[in-house]
Amino acid sequence: MALAGGCSLVGETSDARRIDASPVRVHGVVDRAVPVKGGTTFRVSYRVEGRGFATEDLPVGQVAEPAIPTVGTTVCLEASAEHPETVRLCGQRYPGGDDMIPAEGLIVVAGTAGTLMAAGWILMVIRQERRENRRSVSAAHATDLTSAGTEA
Repeated sequence: MALAGGCSLVGETSDARRIDASPVRVHGVVDRAVPVKGGTTFRVSYRVEGRGFATEDLPVGQVAEPAIPTVGTTVCLEASAEHPETVRLCGQRYPGGDDMIPAEGLIVVAGTAGTLMAAGWILMVIRQERRENRRSVSAAHATDLTSAGTEA
């Protein structure tokens, strides 16, 4: 969980830096809206320097807009000039939406804490089992020595 959240966080940050390094403002058009559980997924098509691109990763409809976008709605985008497939909504800092960064950060923290707690618990159980094994071996050895001393 921590690894997935961390990779996603690094990817979002890297994509934001690419766009910030050489931003190009373009207009995209919602060309598909698919209802899914919990909302709608929108595909946005856009052109940069004559080349066509499309993305379904943008949080279209989740930011404050006058209405829910429909097919044909124009959307303001910022793309990276060097990597035009890297795009975000105008006014956003990260391609996945600014709300994703705190959520991904919490996933990383929670996943790391959970992993450390599980590792600590496993280590504690292993140490306890070793102590019990040593005690039983010591007790058996002491019993053997005691019985050997009485036989002699």
